[in-house]
Amino acid sequence: MDEAIKLVAALWDTGILSAVAFFVAKYIGAHTKDKNLQLMSQWALQAVQYAETYAQVGGEQKKRTALMFLTNRLNANKLGYKFSTKQIDAAIELAVKELKGSN
Repeated sequence: MDEAIKLVAALWDTGILSAVAFFVAKYIGAHTKDKNLQLMSQWALQAVQYAETYAQVGGEQKKRTALMFLTNRLNANKLGYKFSTKQIDAAIELAVKELKGSN
């Protein structure tokens, strides 16, 4: 046990432990951001499908319905603050293109 403490202290003194902790934190942050982007993309597809089904008018109203659906979903999952309005808008536009391409 005493040797383990000496090893950790030596790693700390050389800065290796700090560097490893830094890279682990960066990896976790990047992984989390990637997961959040994937979630937003999936939810954007659902939002566009919802708007196509339930919005009674065309074009701009459908887009507003999809934006509102996606924004509400992000906020309900405490992710709304992580994305700008432009990012949410772009996710909706990409979802529309993806759905049109799959028809």
